[in-house]
Parts: sequence; C-alpha cells; structure tokens
Amino acid sequence: MSDPNRPRENRLKGKFKGLLDRLMGTDRLRIERPRPSGSRSEFITPTVADSILTRFRSTFTRALEVPEGGTSLGARNINMRDTTLYVAQKIEVHGHASRVQDDSPFVPQRPNSSALFTGREDVLKRLMDHFAPRGQGDRSRKSFLLYGMGGVGKTQICLKFVEKVAGRFSHVFWIDASSEDTIALGLKSLCYHPEAKAAGVSVSSESALVWIGSLQSEWLLVFDSADGAPEVVEKFIPSGSLGNILVTSRNRSLGRVTSYENSLEIDQMAEEDAILLLLKASHLTKQSENVHSIAQQIVNELCCLPLALDQAGASIEAGLCSIDNYLEHLSRHRDKLMDHPSFRGASQYDRTAYETWDLSFNKIKLMAKEGSDEHGRAAAQAAILILETYAFLHHENLIEAAFRKAAMRFSKKHHKGMEQEVETCINQLLQLEKDHLWNQLFFQEGIRVLMSFSLIKQISASPGIYAVHPLVHKWSRHRMSISQKKHMMQVSKLILVNCITKEMTAENIALNRVLVPHIKANYQSQKENGFERVFDDDEYSRFSYVLYKNGMWKDAEYLQYQIVEMRIKKQGTKHPSTLTSMADLAMIYSEQGKYDEAEELQLKVLDLDKTVLGPEHPSTLITLGNLAGTYLGQGKYKKAEELQLKVWDLHIKMLGPENPNTLSNMANLAKTYFDQGKYEEAEELQLKVLDLHKKMLGPEHPSTLITLGNLAGTYLEQGKHEEAEEMALKVLDQHIKMLGPEHPNTLTSMAILAKTYLYQEKYEEAEELQLKVLDLHKKVLGPEHPLTLISMGNLAGIYSGRGKYEEAEELQLKVLDLHIKVLGSEHPNTLTIMAILAKSYSEQGKYEEAEELQLKELDLCEKVLGPEQPSTLIGMGNLAVIYSKQGKYEEAEELQLKVLDLDKKVLGPEHPLTVISMGSLAGTYSDQGKYEEAEELQLKVLDLDIKMLGPEHPNTLTSMANLAKTYSDQGKYKGAEEL
Repeated sequence: MSDPNRPRENRLKGKFKGLLDRLMGTDRLRIERPRPSGSRSEFITPTVADSILTRFRSTFTRALEVPEGGTSLGARNINMRDTTLYVAQKIEVHGHASRVQDDSPFVPQRPNSSALFTGREDVLKRLMDHFAPRGQGDRSRKSFLLYGMGGVGKTQICLKFVEKVAGRFSHVFWIDASSEDTIALGLKSLCYHPEAKAAGVSVSSESALVWIGSLQSEWLLVFDSADGAPEVVEKFIPSGSLGNILVTSRNRSLGRVTSYENSLEIDQMAEEDAILLLLKASHLTKQSENVHSIAQQIVNELCCLPLALDQAGASIEAGLCSIDNYLEHLSRHRDKLMDHPSFRGASQYDRTAYETWDLSFNKIKLMAKEGSDEHGRAAAQAAILILETYAFLHHENLIEAAFRKAAMRFSKKHHKGMEQEVETCINQLLQLEKDHLWNQLFFQEGIRVLMSFSLIKQISASPGIYAVHPLVHKWSRHRMSISQKKHMMQVSKLILVNCITKEMTAENIALNRVLVPHIKANYQSQKENGFERVFDDDEYSRFSYVLYKNGMWKDAEYLQYQIVEMRIKKQGTKHPSTLTSMADLAMIYSEQGKYDEAEELQLKVLDLDKTVLGPEHPSTLITLGNLAGTYLGQGKYKKAEELQLKVWDLHIKMLGPENPNTLSNMANLAKTYFDQGKYEEAEELQLKVLDLHKKMLGPEHPSTLITLGNLAGTYLEQGKHEEAEEMALKVLDQHIKMLGPEHPNTLTSMAILAKTYLYQEKYEEAEELQLKVLDLHKKVLGPEHPLTLISMGNLAGIYSGRGKYEEAEELQLKVLDLHIKVLGSEHPNTLTIMAILAKSYSEQGKYEEAEELQLKELDLCEKVLGPEQPSTLIGMGNLAVIYSKQGKYEEAEELQLKVLDLDKKVLGPEHPLTVISMGSLAGTYSDQGKYEEAEELQLKVLDLDIKMLGPEHPNTLTSMANLAKTYSDQGKYKGAEEL
C-alpha cells in the first residue's frame, strides 16, 4: 500500500533541493548551529546535499507544512537566510513578564550583541530618547529606522539598544526581515509563544500580527535587515496604535514605514571608538603609543567601518598578519584580506566585508536578469553600469550633470576606434530618447536602485550629487576582471572627456572644479593597472586644461608633458598642435615659478612659431605675450614692458582692441607697470581692461575678477585704502564662490586683503588672514613657490608692525635664504625681503647690521630697478631712518631731502610714501633742533594725513603726537597740550 505522505515529501524534497541548487551553484553552503562564542562556521558542499535532505526531511515537512490548528512536537527551529542555514535547538522566549524555556518549533530567538561592541553612544541615546517611556495618556505607536550600508553596524546597534532597555518592554519580537518569506516565517513562529498559544492563536503570520496588535503592554517589534521594498514590511505592520517598531535596513526608503523624520543614517564610527574596536578584535591588550599610532593608520585606511575593522582584528588575532604589517599586506593582497574565509565574524555578522557587498550586487544582477518587469530590469542594469563607471572616478562628488553633458556631446560626435564593449556600455549608460535628449529617468532609476542598497548615497540637499563609501569604491574595482576594468575605465574616461568644455560660463567653471578629483582618479587608474594607450593626446589635453584652470599645476604639468611627447612622436615638432602643447607646458612651468624652464621652452616655441606660422600669427603673438610674462616673473621689468608693448600693438592690428588675447596682454602690461611702481599708468590701463572685461565677459568672469583684484592692489599702493579693501573683499567673495577657497586666484585675493589690513594697521586681522594664506600656499603650491615666499615675507612684515621683532627677523632670514635659492640674489622680490629685514634690524636697535644690509639692498635696487623705482626710493628712505637713529643727522637729512624730491616727482605730492618721507625728514629736523622746519613740515603732514586717512587713523594720531612734541620742545606748551 502506498504512503499517502510520500508525494508531499517528494514535493518538499524537490523544493528544498531546488532551493539548495539555486543558493549554492558550485559554491559552498554554510550551515550554522548554536555554538560557543568564537567557534567556526561549518561548511558543506553540494555533494552531501542529499544526506542533509534525508536527515532533515521530516523536520522540514513539519516546519513548512504544519496542518492548520495542529502542532509538530519535537521540531527544531530552522530558518534559511541567504546562504546560511540556522538550526536552533533551544529557544529562549524574550519577555519581561514571562521568560521560559520552550521546545516548541519556530519561536525565533534574538541574537546577543557582540562582546566587542564599542562606541555608538550618540545613536544609542537617540534610540533611548525616541523610545523613552510614554507619558500618561500617550497611546501612540513609536517607530524608528536605522539605515546605512552593509557592514556599518546597524544590527549590532539595535541589539545593544535592546539589551540596554529590555526591561522597558513586556515583549521583544526579533524578526529576520531579509525577505518577505523570512518575515512571514518569523511571525508564524511567534504563534508558538506560550502567551500566543494560551490565547488560542492559529499558526499563521496574519494571526501573529493580530495577537501582537492586541497586546496592551509595551512591546517592541524589530524588523532586522529589511533591505527590500518598503511595501514588504508595510504589509506586516500590526494594526492598532500601540507598541514600538524598530527597523534596520540598507534602504533609506523604509522611512516610509517609520516616517523620514524618525530615521537615522548610520555612518562610520568615530575614530577613537574605531581604534578601540580594532584593538579589541586584535586581542591587543597592551596598547603602546606605537601600537595606537599604527591602529589609527589602519582605522583611517578602513574608513572606520565596523565590519572591516572587526575583520582586520580577526586576521591579526588569527596570525594571518601582525598589526605592524597589516597595511602592507592590505596594499598587496586587499582582496584576500577583505574576503578571507578564516574570518569568523566576532560581530556575528557571518560575512566578510566583500561578501556583504557581493550579496547586494548579486541581488541587483539577479534583478537585471530575472526582474518581474521590464522597468525593474532596466533600472537594475542602469545601477550596474553607474556603479562600475563610478569605480574609476573619485568616490565623492559624483554628479549627474557630468553624465547629462557627456550624453549631449556623444549625440553630436562619433568616436572612432572605440572598442565594441565600451561603445555598448556608453550607448546603454548615456541613453538618448528619440528627440536626442538625454534619458534622465534611466539614470535616476539606476541611482534609486543603488541607494536602496546603500551602495551610494546622496551628499547634498539638492539632488544630483552622490558619493560611494571609499571601501565600497575599492571593492567595486577589485571585483572586476582585468578586461572589465579596462573597458569601464575607458567608459568613465569618455564621460569625463565629453563633459569638459572650455567655454568659461559660471556653470562650466563650477563643473570643471568638481571634475578635478575625478580626472586625477581616472588617469591614476591607468597607471595602477598598467594599461597602455588608454588615453590619447586630445583626451589628456582636456584633462590638463581643467587641472591648469583649477590651479593644479603639478598634475597639469605631468599630463602636459605626456601630450608634448605624444604629439612630437605622432606629428613632429613643427605641427601646430605640437607647438600649442609646448606653449601650454611652458605656461605651466611659469605658473609654478619655474621661470628658467619656461623661458627656454618659450624661446624655442617662438622660433618655431615664426618659422611655421609667421611672425604675426595669433599663436606667435600669444607665445610672445607668455614670454613677456615670464620676464616679469624673473623681475626683468624693462624686457617685459618692451615686449608687451610690441605684442599689444600687433594684437590691436591683427585681432582688434577687444579681442580676449588683446585684453590679456593689456592686463599683463598693467601688471608690469605696477611692479615697476608706475601706479598711475597701471591704474589707467587696469580701468580700461576692467570695463572691456565687464562688457565682453561679464562682471563675475575669472578674468574680470583678476583685473579687479589687480586694481585693488594698485589702489592700495596709491594710499586709497578704503577703495582697495572694498574691492578686495568683493573679489575674495567671488573667488571663493566660483573657484573654491584653495584656488591660487583665491589665495592671491586673500593676500591682497591681508596686505590692505596691514597698510591700515589692522594688525590682528592682517596676521590671522596672512597665516591662512601662507598655510594654503604651502599646501597648494609648495613651500618654495614664489607666491609662498611672498606670503612668508608679508607675514614677517606684519610681525614687525606688531612689534614681534624676533619672530619677524627669524622668518625674514628664512625667507631671504629661500629667495636667493629660488629666484636669485638680484630678483626684485629678494631685494624687498632684504629691505624688510634691514628695517627689522633697525627696529631692534641693530643699527650696524641694518645699515650694512640696507646699503647692499639699495645698490642692487639702483642696479636692477633703476634709481627712481618706488622700491629704490623706499630703500633710500629706510637708510636715512637708520642714519638718523645712529645720530648721523646730516647724512640722514641729505638723503631724506633727495628721497622727498624723488617721491614728489615719481609718486606725487600726496602719495602715502611721500607723506612718510616728509614725516621722516621732520623727525630728523627735530632731532637736530631745527624746530621751526620740523613744525612747518609736520603741520603739512598732519593736514595730508587727516585728508587722506581721516582724523582717527593711527598714522594721523602719530603725526599729531610728533607735532605736539615739537610744540613742547619749542616751549609752546598750550599748543602742545591742546594737541
């Protein structure tokens, strides 16, 4: 007689066998039983699957198909999640009112939190505050969502919270919410809870929900790992308004269940907590300073991700490596260390970091192949392409606008020689609709899928800017094959290349600024993977342009050098595009203060331009203008001015007075006038350039702002301090807004403002800002860049103005040595530093050293700059002051009279330097007892100070005090007292 149960068992065996086959494939299945803490997981292979089926057939028969209203005595709690089979032998029923041991099937147990749990006090406090005991009469349900990427510690935080507040709840129901089936099975299992059985609850998930909803005490229902769609959890929420619900998920959309206000993203740990976790997991109880320092480096490399730290500690504790050489092993064998099978998972997570993200990615791949609808499959395919493209960009500031711009360029341009795989990915990723507009919805659907698994996150209040966790970013590269890496690196490269435009609109400037780290990440991937000929010279040229415009001159130089070599090899040295690339390289040299290299290359390019293109070709004129700029940087003012005047005439003749190249040359000529102290000529030209820039480019264009900043500097040297400050503040604000706080142009405008504060004797503001400028110059340009040296010199001047003579002298000596080393002993900037140091000696009473250095500086100024250049006049005035302090009044008077005449002639009778010279001469008269001459001059100085600076300016007050002393020395006590 046949067994009536046999067909049912065969069906079950077939279902379970199919489930095993799908889960395992050719991989191993992990089976987990209750075991002592720290014991290893057990693994089986498909070859023993039949024995498992035989062994557990009766158990699964009773567990999965319990007759309605019946019980299955002796069955164990069995649950399958992902590829882990959980077999619970003894079930603990968690409840404040009733805690008993029960051998009934299905009653799910809550895991214990990890013994290594560390930190997260802020999150725990947020949960405790949210689920605080209710006030009298409060009967509303409380819900909360913890969301974040896999491995960030959501479940462990939840477990620790439940442990801390277990006494607050009559029941804690812990449900594995990784799928709709596991939720249903977990709820169904609650029907075997003693209280549920006593209430006569039938065995079904619906009955369990009704029972939970009927409880009048405080209960907590936890949906752990609810990574699916929100509606999966929503259908299992008990009815009623009582109780508490806590959800953990990778998908922030679960906020629809709890409300988005009651949601919290779990991010990386605090650094000190992360270090402590690593040391605990490594079982390193002796924490020397060296061990702590190494642990800090590991923590930063692993971005404070709890699962990665737990795994690193397990690897160290198991002897796979030591804490001293972990980072070395990680750099060489990242895949093995991040996915090592011996990792036990002390946090009871039971997956390595890479397994965690593989699980999410494999689910997306399954959606792309076997999704229930075409829309869902397309979204998953988009998600895969976006994630793999992001792998070869920087992990932060991934912007949608780049894809939109690239899509529009691809619609107009055909890329020849593109590999078929790359072309397929590009066409799929940058989908265009019938009207040739970008299919933005396709991209956004892919983003939505990635965000639902917390593989990326939005990092801005405005949509369209995303980030990938650094470890996920590295994992997404490492999981690819070599050929796949090469293809996807080219896809990401083509996205970047095709979204770069040289039109200087505000939108493009902002976009190019964001592209800088992506460009660097992309071409560095080429080097790291040893790929050749992934980039061509035109692509490198676009990258170099963006880096150059954003002040990343070292990186731009590296790429531009490659471009020159490629073009020489491909087209020869006389091809116009080769000459352009050589000229661009020379400009990059000049921007870095490498003036000798720039001059040598520019002279070479100039000869070739004249031969190949002709002496009046626009490219030849640009090279001439660039060479003049290099002469200016070298302090060869006369050569620079002569060449710029020639180029200006040719530009007007060939291109017209309003051509951008003509304006650029005019601005450079104005700068040359300024550096020579020809402030009136500089101002006149700068005002003209400024008007044309505003008219042609707009008031906020970078070239307009540079001109405005230069004009502010001219006003400052002319003594128009208020106008200079107002302009400098405006330029600085615009530069920060458009270019960022670390762009060289921004730093230049900051330096102008700091110098304005110095001239106004606002020493505290000047010092604070100048210190910031100096730090940024060192960081962005390097410690020996000419602009860095100028910043150091300006700071020394501020120290001197504040009476910090020792600090000023120490810094000035350092700056002088660097100037001589980098620019030479006769460079104008070197001479300026010599003058400042000589003044510092004088203020400290070191008159012999001051006189010796000032005489040397003055001789060089007359030789290099000429006898009437403002720097020369300042040097003469400083020397006269030194003579006066030494009691050499006749030498001082003779020199001061000469300086005053030259100041009036060169700078004008009301220039601040002229007024200072008058005051110095008056002081010498007073020291000689020539009180009438001193009084006459001091009255004139006071009137000019009041007129130019105002009655309360420090210089005005000093002039009043000097005049009062002269009155007193003459016995005019009433006048002295009044003054």
